[in-house]
Amino acid sequence: MILGLLVVLAALAWWRGGSELLQTGVTDGFGLLVRYSLLIAVAFLAAGIAQVLIPHDAVEGVLGDQAGLSGIGLAALAGMLTPSGPFVSLPIAATLLKSGASPGAVVAYVSAWSLLALHRLVVWEVPILGLRFALIRWGLCLLLPIAAGLAAQGFKRFLVPS
Repeated sequence: MILGLLVVLAALAWWRGGSELLQTGVTDGFGLLVRYSLLIAVAFLAAGIAQVLIPHDAVEGVLGDQAGLSGIGLAALAGMLTPSGPFVSLPIAATLLKSGASPGAVVAYVSAWSLLALHRLVVWEVPILGLRFALIRWGLCLLLPIAAGLAAQGFKRFLVPS
């Protein structure tokens, strides 16, 4: 599907600007690949190493199915405190899932990272949107990762990778 999108975009670039526009797009895309490939590679290698170092029993005990609501809440807190972009947070989520965390805990982690990341609130939202708006938005989203985690537990058979 992504390859099909690439072909459509390339054809559109060719149609709109010929080989010059297409070449500019390919050059820009390759520049992004070079810029982020090391970060992506390091993040995934670190996640793989962390996966073999983190005791499965410890993760399962704290974030597994038997941890219930407290595991979901702890995962949501960890998501709020993870100061990174998707190149770091999503490999962490994959590592947690493979290390025994419940699908609900991982959904809560990713949801909290997406909605409630404290670094983003302080560095971006408050300065750009203002304190009042940022805190109202953040407060309204506060329970969503917990709700998403609980819902995910109900759908866990569909969420666990085979």
